[in-house]
Amino acid sequence: MAASNGVWGIDIGHCALKALRCEYDDQNQVLVATAFDYIEHPKILSQPDANPKELVQEAISQFLQRNNVRGDKVVISVPGQSGLVRFFEPPPVDMKKLPDIVRFEARQAIPFPLEEVIWDYQLMGGANEVDGFLMEAEVGLVAMKREQVYECLEPFRQADIEIHIVQLGPICTYNFVAHSLMTDSLQADIYDADNPPESFVIISMGTDTTDLVVTNGFRIWQRNMPIGGNHFTKQLTKELKLTFAKAEHLKRNVREAEDAKSVIQAMRPVFNDLLTEVQRSVGFFQNIDRKAQIGGLIMLGNAVKLPGLQQYLAKNLGYELVNVDHERWASRVAGQSVLSSPVFKDNMHAFAVCYGLCLQGLGQAKFDTNLLPKEMLTERIIRAKKPWALATAAGLMLAFAINFFFEYNAWYKVHPQREQDGVTWEAAMKEVDSVSSQFSKNEQEDASRVSRLEELVALGKELSGNSDRRILWMELLKAINDALPRDPALAPGQVPDPKAVPITQRKDIHIEYIESQYFTDLKAWFTEPIKRKYMEEFARLKGTPIPAAAPGAPAPGAAAPGAAAPGAPAPGAAAPGAAAPGVAAPGVAAPAPGSPAPGAPDAAAAAAAAPAEPAAAGVPAEAPAPAADATAEAGAEGSTEVTGPEGPGWVIEIKGHHFYNADITTWGGTHVRDTFLKSLREQTVELPTGPGQPPTRFTMKELGVDFAVLAVDPPIEHNNRIPNPFYEGPTPGSGMYPGAAEGMPGMEMMPGMGMSPPGMGAPAGMGAPAGGLPGSGAKPDKSKKEKEEPKEPPFYIAPKYTFVLQFCWQEKLLNERLRARAEAQMQQQQEQQQPSEQPEQPDQPEQPPAAVPGNKVAAANMGG
Repeated sequence: MAASNGVWGIDIGHCALKALRCEYDDQNQVLVATAFDYIEHPKILSQPDANPKELVQEAISQFLQRNNVRGDKVVISVPGQSGLVRFFEPPPVDMKKLPDIVRFEARQAIPFPLEEVIWDYQLMGGANEVDGFLMEAEVGLVAMKREQVYECLEPFRQADIEIHIVQLGPICTYNFVAHSLMTDSLQADIYDADNPPESFVIISMGTDTTDLVVTNGFRIWQRNMPIGGNHFTKQLTKELKLTFAKAEHLKRNVREAEDAKSVIQAMRPVFNDLLTEVQRSVGFFQNIDRKAQIGGLIMLGNAVKLPGLQQYLAKNLGYELVNVDHERWASRVAGQSVLSSPVFKDNMHAFAVCYGLCLQGLGQAKFDTNLLPKEMLTERIIRAKKPWALATAAGLMLAFAINFFFEYNAWYKVHPQREQDGVTWEAAMKEVDSVSSQFSKNEQEDASRVSRLEELVALGKELSGNSDRRILWMELLKAINDALPRDPALAPGQVPDPKAVPITQRKDIHIEYIESQYFTDLKAWFTEPIKRKYMEEFARLKGTPIPAAAPGAPAPGAAAPGAAAPGAPAPGAAAPGAAAPGVAAPGVAAPAPGSPAPGAPDAAAAAAAAPAEPAAAGVPAEAPAPAADATAEAGAEGSTEVTGPEGPGWVIEIKGHHFYNADITTWGGTHVRDTFLKSLREQTVELPTGPGQPPTRFTMKELGVDFAVLAVDPPIEHNNRIPNPFYEGPTPGSGMYPGAAEGMPGMEMMPGMGMSPPGMGAPAGMGAPAGGLPGSGAKPDKSKKEKEEPKEPPFYIAPKYTFVLQFCWQEKLLNERLRARAEAQMQQQQEQQQPSEQPEQPDQPEQPPAAVPGNKVAAANMGG
């Protein structure tokens, strides 16, 4: 039999000391009783001439003489009238906050400061936990004054018995009944408050008091009644004029008395008083819990052996009597050596409390609160760890001693006065200190000179780059302006007549605003949405399938996060009327999955066929700008390979629109990508390099412009209308149709096509009459004009496409650009001069050296 360590359950009553030793058989899952003891006091502790402390001490000494408790756990009980038991239902609360709720309830229920009592609580079975919240639960609160606990522990302390658990007698009775009669229902741990299981009334009679417990296994209600076995003895002394000892003997041997009936009749008043107390207590309980159903009566304690007492109470209470006899014990407890003992059989009802104590000591009890002072537990833990602490300290001391020996040996080898090879360590260390001091001095001097050099270099850069820095933004604006598409058939500044050149056939792009935002690290701008758009633009440029959208990526047409101007669309938000992914604009067929966007292949072919622009006079020709760098080309195949911009820089946002939307192959975003966006990637910009020097062409990457994307790509506004400035409305003298002054919803004025102020002529090229607009100056002859000129329409229908474009710009000064170009040329010349890497070539005419701009400041920075 695999049994655990034993547990002694000791119950010291006013009449006797009861002790039961049990073990738990893990293999058979049964309680095993291995030993018991029943030691009756010479006198009842409540008698006037008795000394309770001495009697208890004698009983404990006698118990230790008979039994060995070394190595066993000892659990004791205290009278129910010495403690306080309260049950309450907490509100639905998080399980983690239950201790705080219980502490608050303890302050309300315990009539003493919590510092003066020892208390514990128990969450009763059948509680429901929903999402971490406790629902329909009941908590049992047990408390006892600290001084009374120490008073109960004092006899055991004097006998050198270590107590592990202190429990109230009524709780032990509950544990006994729950284990003996309610195991099946409690194992399910399902409690229905509307249909609770039947309850049992438990009457545990002691010498002076009686504990009444009403429980259904999940809920407990208990009360202490001031009636016990002594009251029957006192009644006999009063009625039969006997001494206390004779009356006690007569009470225990009623069946052997000459006139048993008269003895029972003499105790009738106590029978009635006990019945009244029980009826009043049970009636109070049923008023509290009206759904409770009483299923039986259980009587415990040696006083219940009084003839007729159990039957009398069961008959008058109307409950079925549940006998806790030898068979009941044998069904739940093993150990025939104990159960078959005559002494145990004769006092079986008195060992119920010991049974409950053993259950708690073995971890099998349903209610396991402990009133043992916490300071005693702490003291035991410290005492148990003292040997280990002493062993650890001894080990540390030994380790320190060994370490000191080795350290001392090493220290002696380098003692200042110890000589080695005719030189003492002290002299050698002085020489080393001298060398170290000189080294430190030289190091400080070198650091100061390096710092001075850095200051001079920074000053030179500041002086040489000051003039360059002032023109950075002008260079950027010129690059943006050169990137805008132009109609070669129109002279710069010319605004054609809408009848000669329809608005829908004009390739020019109108800029609404240019905004900028500075980033300390451009990684914050080049997020996954921007990265995705950049890959899409590059795929369209190369004519390859557009990569699949990553999970969670924004739909095409949604604004990418970046620098939004005031009043511009919020970063990351789609423009009003943006098309959903995969949905074509009205009247346009949606492209097949994986096919390039309309116009993308043509744009790529045009880019490949376009010749390089000639170099400026006097400046060596540069290589044509690549369509995209290697990083972007690799990124077109997989987003994970794209390396975005890093470091500080600006994000430039441009909002604009165009009306070049007549051809489905070039309308909308395709026109922006084929012209403006492509130029921002591939064009070269002619910029001045210094006074008296010819201008030089720089690529957009050399200017620091890169990663241009179409951030907002909304559908085309096909119903857009542009007011005709030459329309003569019906309003007399107004010179315009009704509402033209305010404009029509969704219409905009073309640049150069706005209404002229009164008295001003129309812009050149618009075909306005020489006399000015209608309504300005003298009124012309309307009938004559109708014959000479056709009627002007009130507005022109011009589908409008509005876009938002973003790119990053990292400032690069002129001298830095020139220096980088010169270093690249030098590296190329060095590679050409290596004979081992290239085959022999026929003699070629000697190439002139690369020209260096005449800007003295730039030449100085280039090392010239």
